[in-house]
Amino acid sequence: EVADPEVAIYVDGIYSPRAQGAAVLMYDMDAVEVLRGPQGTLFGRNATVGAISLRTARPTTDDYYGSAELVAGSYNRLGARFAVNMPLSDTFAIRIAGITERHDGYADYQQPPAGNGISPAAFVTTGKKYYAQDQRSLRVSALWKATDKLTWSVNVEGYQDTGAPVIGLMQTPRAGQKKWSTLSDTAPESDRYSYGIRSQLDYAVTDGIGLTYITGWQRVGGGANSDADAGALPPTSATTPGGAFNENRTVWSRNDAYSHEVQLKSTGDDRAVDWILGGYYSHEDNSIRFDIDQRNGYRDGTFAWAGSFIQAARTIESKAAFTQAVWHATDRIRLTGGLRYTKDTKQDVGGRNVMFDGCPDPAGSFSCTYGTYGHGIFAVGRSLTAAQLLTLLPGYAISPNDVKGSWSKLTWLARADADLTDDVLVYASVGTGFKSGNIQDGGKLTNPETLTNYEVGSKIRFLDGRATLNLAAYYADFKGYQVNQAVTTRNPDGSVKSSQLVTQNAKGATAYGFEAELTANLTAVDRLQFSASLQKTEMDDLQSIDARLYANNDPTKLVNVKGNELAHAPRFSGTVSYEHVFELSNGGRITPRLSTHIESKSWLSYFNQGAADQQKGYTRSDLVVRYEPPEDPWSLEGFVQNIEDKNIKSGAGAFGGPSTPVWLSVYQPPRTWGFRVRAKF
Repeated sequence: EVADPEVAIYVDGIYSPRAQGAAVLMYDMDAVEVLRGPQGTLFGRNATVGAISLRTARPTTDDYYGSAELVAGSYNRLGARFAVNMPLSDTFAIRIAGITERHDGYADYQQPPAGNGISPAAFVTTGKKYYAQDQRSLRVSALWKATDKLTWSVNVEGYQDTGAPVIGLMQTPRAGQKKWSTLSDTAPESDRYSYGIRSQLDYAVTDGIGLTYITGWQRVGGGANSDADAGALPPTSATTPGGAFNENRTVWSRNDAYSHEVQLKSTGDDRAVDWILGGYYSHEDNSIRFDIDQRNGYRDGTFAWAGSFIQAARTIESKAAFTQAVWHATDRIRLTGGLRYTKDTKQDVGGRNVMFDGCPDPAGSFSCTYGTYGHGIFAVGRSLTAAQLLTLLPGYAISPNDVKGSWSKLTWLARADADLTDDVLVYASVGTGFKSGNIQDGGKLTNPETLTNYEVGSKIRFLDGRATLNLAAYYADFKGYQVNQAVTTRNPDGSVKSSQLVTQNAKGATAYGFEAELTANLTAVDRLQFSASLQKTEMDDLQSIDARLYANNDPTKLVNVKGNELAHAPRFSGTVSYEHVFELSNGGRITPRLSTHIESKSWLSYFNQGAADQQKGYTRSDLVVRYEPPEDPWSLEGFVQNIEDKNIKSGAGAFGGPSTPVWLSVYQPPRTWGFRVRAKF
């Protein structure tokens, strides 16, 4: 809603502003391309450190064919996917693909505490568990070759997620409790959806010039309900202070986005200069109501604090013009240059935060009654505006969020490539990236983030072309580096006054390192892949308070994080995988594939707050064994993921006072296993 990502996700050439709406679309793909470093020329918006380009499978007019897959495994996992290609004429074809995936949640429920007036009925002990998955998607694509010069491809898709959110689990479980368990007084709920349409029109203006028009529209929305405290502070009574009950609810949300892009570019081979000119426009209409409910003790305890964040109209508009050219100076030397001018405008109209730090009407049906799912912190009033809430609740605090910000930047790319031999390429490049500023609650603005990246590298083929080795060294210099955290402001008595997500600008940050990738077909039946990264990162000046431990209005806790490492930036990471094909006497094949990922320790926040704020070094291995019969119309796989059953943290938060914090973390999935059968027809 507020912060932008640093890695842009594109689906069929269209920027996806909501990553959660794009992640499930990775089925029936033609290609997945990971572009490292700033992509500020051709991709532009929010591609500061890279971009992921997803290309869904297009229909073809060649033949009828299809595939199907079934999967079953641990945690009652069941899934299926299919794809069918249907040419209806020599010039028109459609393709239908779908997926469904579900499994039970990984986190079991703990038994509720008893005594001191605590009602066990307020705790969740049965039903859907956190970390459950239940999602489905359907895509229909069409391809029309209208003439020899004009081709039109379009796809329509929908997605629904009725699984369960992930929540923080205690890093150090209480005695007698499992790691994967939670003492929860909020039932998990999720009902999210997305649907949209994407279109690409290609026209050959001449034999050497092509015109492309790419457009799309997407809606992402829904609601969710989660236990933010996860039972970190078990209640000893119904009035235990400190807001031990903490519930987060997305009461409703809707995010609409559409974009247009026009490209005029050179086509064909053997040109002295390859070039592209383009223009881009996108617009987002975003709205959300997000509620936080905090109570003393547990769900049925006395009122502590609550807030309703109602953003009825947040808009984002982005305009850009870009060009890039590659000059083939000789048969072995290429020079590339590119420019992109971007202007982003963000606005909040009528957004309001309603804060409740007291409960003068304990008998009221709005301010102090625990609401049902879908209604937020009120027993009724799902669709109430902030003004209507204040009419019902006179005297409560309200803060306006009306604000508008506009930022622009010219980004560029310069690159030189040289083929030293037919098998050795070297290159050097300098590129810049831009992430616009942000609008924030309270009418505040955040400055943009920019990046200049320097890189040299090589691409080498050897073993008669059966092996490739890519090497790269880079230095990335950020200015205005953006960081995000949820901050809390407290009253003199320690009670919560306000809580919100904020983005701050550090003076900058740096990251430099070395990367290597190796792919080798050692023999006709042996394949080895290896990748490794060495890096060093460092924050520049930023005066900030770790809001996980301290109130945002406590100046004694202000620290300068200069010199700290960036979050999720291990100094070493590497992945190695190996597979061998065993040829059977009947002509079938059995192929085991083992993959291991290795990481050194890394911080979970830029505060670098000790062991609880750190993911220690680990290895994580996956094994797949595949059987293919002689005719190869189907295959059967057995797999195990996270063989070591490592507890790998994705983040860290804390509950309780700074002297005795209880640390929580969201974890990657535990060990899972299953079987998969695929068929082609």
